[in-house]
Amino acid sequence: MNKFVATFTIAALGLVFLLGCNPEKARQQQGTLPSVTGKTGELVVVMDTAKFRGQTGLPIRKQLSSVFKGLPQPEPIFDLVNIPEKAFDRGFKTHRNVLRVQMGQQYSKTQFLIKKGVYAKSQILIEAQAPNDSSLKKLFRQQGDKAAQRFIESEWNRYLKAYRSMRNRGAMQHLREKFGIEMVIPKGYSLDKDTTNFSWLAKEDPEYSQGFLIYKYPYKGEETFTLQYQIDMRDRFTKKFVPGPSPNSWMITETMVTPFFEKKRLNNHTVYEMRGLWKVKNDFMGGPFVTYSIFNENTGQVITVDGFVYAPRFDKRNYVRQIEAILQSLKLTR
Repeated sequence: MNKFVATFTIAALGLVFLLGCNPEKARQQQGTLPSVTGKTGELVVVMDTAKFRGQTGLPIRKQLSSVFKGLPQPEPIFDLVNIPEKAFDRGFKTHRNVLRVQMGQQYSKTQFLIKKGVYAKSQILIEAQAPNDSSLKKLFRQQGDKAAQRFIESEWNRYLKAYRSMRNRGAMQHLREKFGIEMVIPKGYSLDKDTTNFSWLAKEDPEYSQGFLIYKYPYKGEETFTLQYQIDMRDRFTKKFVPGPSPNSWMITETMVTPFFEKKRLNNHTVYEMRGLWKVKNDFMGGPFVTYSIFNENTGQVITVDGFVYAPRFDKRNYVRQIEAILQSLKLTR
């Protein structure tokens, strides 16, 4: 069995990580595994149905199907599919995302076991082990967000693996030369606009659109990485370079719903993430966006990569997750 196992346990001193893997064996066996099955954004929960639907399963449902941030209509981070243990057979074992709940006195520790590539390539299987209902609920209340994040990261990694196999080398070279950043851009995106300190990579489909607005501007001190400054800078560039379909219309940030804003670490860099909704002033278009802003100390410039989606007839979650996956590859090159 090809297995990468990470264990995190609730204890008095916090979260404990135990790692174990056999890289050589994993590489040898990976080639014999089938591809994952199931829909993107779907997660199979192997658990007694009555418990899943009741109070025992409430914190599980809350953590793994919480609302995806920054979408125009509520959508869960995952669509949960519950099956009992006896139904966990060949048809479900190869699913891309599996949570397997195991309860009983034989489980002396309350913990998550994270396993990768057990039954299928690029699969993630998390076992939640607890001696009883109350311990299981505590596990998910305290650490369920970390399990959810592992599933999300696996979705990003699957997208990135596919995107790396079909790189748009011209677009990636453009980003390196103009902005000093590295980012995996797949084929399908084209350079729609290129002007001073601004570029627009667009992917147009009859049913939806995705795009990246990349722009740079001088660092002005700590105020640069405040929510209001980031909104103002975004609106300055979109008003100038992103026109709407009707006269005197352009993209702006929707501020009736305050965007989410947070600082995080990515690829050994500090980045500032803003996510929310955009709209077209004097028109009726709109959708979600996610921006990552990073300060290049060597040049004194801030580079913002702004990914947005327009899909008026469809749910937006998976389109935004594709944007997020590409953003995960962002790094400075000089």
